[in-house]
Amino acid sequence: MRLMPERRNRRFLAVVLLLIAVLLGYLVGVHWWFVAPHAAIAAQMQDLREQELRFRQIAAQRPLIEKRLAEVRAFEQNNQSFLADADANSAFSDLTQRLKQIIGARVKDESRCSIVSNSNFRGGEEETYRRVTIQVRLRCPLEPFAGILYDLENSSPYLFVDQLMIFRQQAGYVPPGGKPPPSTLDIRFNLSGYLRKSGKGE
Repeated sequence: MRLMPERRNRRFLAVVLLLIAVLLGYLVGVHWWFVAPHAAIAAQMQDLREQELRFRQIAAQRPLIEKRLAEVRAFEQNNQSFLADADANSAFSDLTQRLKQIIGARVKDESRCSIVSNSNFRGGEEETYRRVTIQVRLRCPLEPFAGILYDLENSSPYLFVDQLMIFRQQAGYVPPGGKPPPSTLDIRFNLSGYLRKSGKGE
């Protein structure tokens, strides 16, 4: 009677050991060599299918994207915000001419408001579009210059005024009882506009 429990325990232990051996054999001989690689390949295939689906969806949108690009190009060609010139050299001359026209429209007497000097400015930070700048020095009373500044910054194509500096000039000799001339200002600023061509990578 005492030997029966020991035999049962031995059989149970033998079954457990056999199961462990089979499991280890499966893990070492089958799972890591066959099942795991196939599972990894299946996961990669699923990722590739999802990527292919996304690419197909993007490719299906190509006609719409091309249409939008054509609309953007057409809008840019017709956009009056840019200078009409094709290169910087002609744009420098155009900026100077526009400034003279605006001054002439605001001040009929050129002696009251005149350009002392203007020069091309090459430099500054790189921007998305090519920026063209002239450095200007004027002698002008404050009232007409306020109108000139308004016209410059509200013109088409868009023009930009920055680095503005204004100096008050000393009045000359005024004889007793004489009327002093209107106060003239020494005004210096940068006048800029943009070309359509890209400013990157040049």
